[in-house]
Amino acid sequence: MSTANSGGAGARQGASAYVITALLLVAAALLFVGIYLALPAGQHFDALLWIGALALVFALASYLLGSVSRDPAAQRSVAYGFMGMGFATLFLTVGLGPTYGVESQLGEIEGLIVLLLLVVVAVAGIAWRARSRVQDQAREAEQVAWRDQASAPSAFSYAAANGPNVPAQVQPPSPPGGAPPPRSP
Repeated sequence: MSTANSGGAGARQGASAYVITALLLVAAALLFVGIYLALPAGQHFDALLWIGALALVFALASYLLGSVSRDPAAQRSVAYGFMGMGFATLFLTVGLGPTYGVESQLGEIEGLIVLLLLVVVAVAGIAWRARSRVQDQAREAEQVAWRDQASAPSAFSYAAANGPNVPAQVQPPSPPGGAPPPRSP
């Protein structure tokens, strides 16, 4: 049995998803390089913070764009990649800030605590979505099994079974006139 999405349509959709993903990655790379080069050498710490924060924004945007796609695998992969890049950039920048004299020890600790809280929220969201995705797949499998099992009869078979030429089913004989009806429990 063939569906409308099989064959060439699915291949075209997959190719366009990869092209859009590649364009997004190139645009993000150009934006990140532009931010890094636009700020003077003394402000590269700030540029790296901006790049890490924008990577997290791109991760959220990519993940949300997956909701409008039939197969969000490409968007989800890009979202996880941006999330990894953003957190890695932010952790390294904040962690190495005191080494380069652009941040105090207290600022480093506060920044790392905020980043750890963001990681906890992100991991909790990923775990919640993964669990709900598994539940959605189980629900879809049950729906398919129910549809396959309880298929409605065709109009032809219904008419053939209930037409005027079909003999009526024989009713069981009624009890004799003087006997009381049977008791129900």
